[in-house]
Amino acid sequence: MKKLLSLLGTISLVATSSATVVACGGSGTTDPITGPGVDYEAIIKKLKSEVDEIFTKHLNDNVYKNLIGLPDTEKQYQFLNQTKIIENTGNKASELDPYDLILLEKDIYKVLELDQLKTDLNKLKNVTEYKVILNDVNDLFKNIVFDWSSLEILSHLSNDGDKLYLGNVIVNYKIEIQYKGENEVESFTIDDNFKYTSTNSNSLKKASDEFYKNIAKDYFLSSKSEDRKHTNLNWNDIKGSKKSSDGFGRLDKEIKKYYEADSATNGFKSSIIDFIKVNYFDKVGNTLPLSFEGDLIFKSSEMQRHSMSYTVNQWKNYNDSESIKYNYDDDDGRILLDTVFRNDPSKSETKNNLATNYFKTANLKKWKQNFDLNKDEFLTRNNIDIENKVKDTKEFKSSTALGWVNLTGLSINLGKGAYIHKLPDFRIAINYFVGLDETDAQILDKMSEFTVDSLKAWHEVFGVYHGYKYPEHNSQDDFLVALKASELTKEMTSRFPNDKAKDKNSQVHFRDAFSLSNTEFYKQSKAKLFDKGNILDNSNYFMVFAALDSTSPSERKDTIFDWSANEKIGINIKWNDKNQSMNHKVLTFRYGYLNFHIDLKEITMSTKALGNKELVKFV
Repeated sequence: MKKLLSLLGTISLVATSSATVVACGGSGTTDPITGPGVDYEAIIKKLKSEVDEIFTKHLNDNVYKNLIGLPDTEKQYQFLNQTKIIENTGNKASELDPYDLILLEKDIYKVLELDQLKTDLNKLKNVTEYKVILNDVNDLFKNIVFDWSSLEILSHLSNDGDKLYLGNVIVNYKIEIQYKGENEVESFTIDDNFKYTSTNSNSLKKASDEFYKNIAKDYFLSSKSEDRKHTNLNWNDIKGSKKSSDGFGRLDKEIKKYYEADSATNGFKSSIIDFIKVNYFDKVGNTLPLSFEGDLIFKSSEMQRHSMSYTVNQWKNYNDSESIKYNYDDDDGRILLDTVFRNDPSKSETKNNLATNYFKTANLKKWKQNFDLNKDEFLTRNNIDIENKVKDTKEFKSSTALGWVNLTGLSINLGKGAYIHKLPDFRIAINYFVGLDETDAQILDKMSEFTVDSLKAWHEVFGVYHGYKYPEHNSQDDFLVALKASELTKEMTSRFPNDKAKDKNSQVHFRDAFSLSNTEFYKQSKAKLFDKGNILDNSNYFMVFAALDSTSPSERKDTIFDWSANEKIGINIKWNDKNQSMNHKVLTFRYGYLNFHIDLKEITMSTKALGNKELVKFV
């Protein structure tokens, strides 16, 4: 009898958006709000994140129930049924009757309920922020593309008295999502795999359904200490040689190591296998041996959306009562500006200045309150009541991030490997904390230390010159920052407007240069900044003069200045006496755990008396 390559399967919970953007042509009519002032990069980044969430929810709500078929449910399919699967077992796509391949594609459309997915995706067209990139496309869903070279058709019919039948149809696919880029319609893809199980076993379907739908919630809520240690990760237990404060940054490598390389020795493999066996398969009489086949059991992790970092980094405009504000003519504003933008962050006073002037108990209280709401959202997404007693545990109260770990390779192993039945990829919910039961002072100290390291990266990428002797604070000659001449300052110079440019009074030129967005060189610099600064991938970085009531830091706003740049001098602002009502002096800095507004006072407003001045100097 042929060795089975797979028994059960489902679509993975993980929807990964490809970074590749494909130009599709057909620009359509130009929307009035398009143009060089639109921060396409920021809008598309947010769109991709929302599309991923919609797709994952669609799989959970609409697709899974279709992925394990019984004879009665398969009456609606023309290929996904016992007769066709057994008839075509072992055939490659090239060996199928072309008409059968068409029937299979139509069945997959039904299983994936793509019409519903299209409807859910198109709701994003009603979001004002996305209109600039979605108005010119009829549907976000462009196409589904199958990798027919990956097609597997497998089946097994038992000779035992129960006459158990199992069939698998497996194929990789991509869903193309389209939007209007700066010049033409472009697309990105969601890559996934389709795994369909055909069976005549009602009990097997019931066990699989319960396992897939509930494993994340049930394992997270397990009261057994041997389970809870794997869903409550302490940075001190996984950090290796890294510093305690590094736990506020990226966790990908440490989490992968824990759930993959160390999983056999730290007890995770045996814990999760025993939990699945006892809570799902034993209950319906399936006493089948479970194991992880192969060493690659970790698929990915999602630890950013429900984190303290995400909470602190959220946009709050200057007028928001919860936003953190400074005045440059006050001591705390002056010290913070010098500390963040001018002084060498490797000096010992950097951490003290941050702790005294930014990482305050009052700010942490706000962040914790907002993070509590984020934590409740996480529980709701896992179908856990927000009044559940898990919230009373010291681990949950100490949380720095909540998320999911996606796992693969769980299998039913029969006859010492004679039959290997692959179970669905699945995910578990986990809680992570930098330290257990720490005081506010301990938390703020680590956040300050982490931010010192992230500022070192900012100063390195921008080439801040630490030896410059600045003019008197808040004098007419005072300016923002001195940068060493570099390839980055050359890029800035090339992107700022000339005297004849129509948009020379737009702050978008400063925004793109210092937010590192909308050119390939800037994007590469931002990637370097995030990598060296240990900043989470989904974090937003902006340094911008936004409207005081702005709903987004990426929107285009004209200023009272004409902007220009000279490679040998710096970035110049010239008073033009227009747009009097706009923001001309409040700078927003949003980077890692720093998220504040500062009124620059004479740094910008002395331009009215001087006519023009350097805001940034190149030296």
